[in-house]
Amino acid sequence: MKTFSLLSLNFAARNIKSQITDKAKELGFVKTGFAKFEILEKESLNMRKWLDEGMQADMGWIEKGFDKRKNIRLILPDAKSVISLAYNYYTPFEHDESKPKISRYAWGNDYHKILKPKLKELTKTLESFSPAGEITGVYYVDYGPVMDKAWAVKAGVGWMGKHTNIINPEYGSWIFLCEIISNLEFDEYDSPLEDMCGSCSLCISACPTGAITDEYVVDANKCISYHTIENRAEIPESINLDGWIFGCDVCQDVCPYNSPKYNHVTEDKNFYPSASTLPLIKGEYPQGEGVKQLEEITEADFNTLFADSPVKRTKFSGWKRNLEKS
Repeated sequence: MKTFSLLSLNFAARNIKSQITDKAKELGFVKTGFAKFEILEKESLNMRKWLDEGMQADMGWIEKGFDKRKNIRLILPDAKSVISLAYNYYTPFEHDESKPKISRYAWGNDYHKILKPKLKELTKTLESFSPAGEITGVYYVDYGPVMDKAWAVKAGVGWMGKHTNIINPEYGSWIFLCEIISNLEFDEYDSPLEDMCGSCSLCISACPTGAITDEYVVDANKCISYHTIENRAEIPESINLDGWIFGCDVCQDVCPYNSPKYNHVTEDKNFYPSASTLPLIKGEYPQGEGVKQLEEITEADFNTLFADSPVKRTKFSGWKRNLEKS
């Protein structure tokens, strides 16, 4: 497939990068960055070491997509650039620390369903700059064989925190990452941000299970999020869920860049707790009509309550197991 540069497309009167950024903002993305294609040599070496040490637990799909993660031209053969995007999901609610807890990102609707149509529209906008079809794009939101965090760093969306989440200086780490791989070569690209974690190690010391085994390294075998979401087997006795029944926010909650002075409340109400799940988030479990106490939730209740939520990923069996373990 032939590739095209910005100038060869003869759009002298247009600034494609600027228009894509504007369109992304219109769609609700809070940050857009552009990175030039390269093979992720350093990042793949780090991932290879992580995999060889078994830190992926039983998430075999990470290994299967290794080559594509290293070289996105195995996804789009004439890839020239990656557009990295961030979407804010922070909402003005807090956990009741004395009650079972659900990770903040799962309080509202499933982000895949919300963000995929937006990415599709943005990709169509990109492709529309070449009516003859020379420009193509492939988009992902946390489900393709792409190192989304690595590309977010390269595109200047944020830096990699020691907890391995991307931190943006304005929005903290309460962001979903997406990317569009394109065969369009832009005239300029964004630069990585400075790593502002410095000597801070709050996320490492706060992790209830010691899953952050070193700076920028998380062992899934010890991670509460892994065990409450991905793990389909029994949770080891050595793992204390610390009250979490889906995911875990501890390493993000203690991060100085997630303090109230930095956090911006999302404008997308899709990520607010629904009327039926808000009592669960706030730790209010009324008897009788409405939301039942957690231990009384049946499989039918679970399927209804979390029909549009990421929580359904753990399945009812995982929900019951997590409750018993927490």
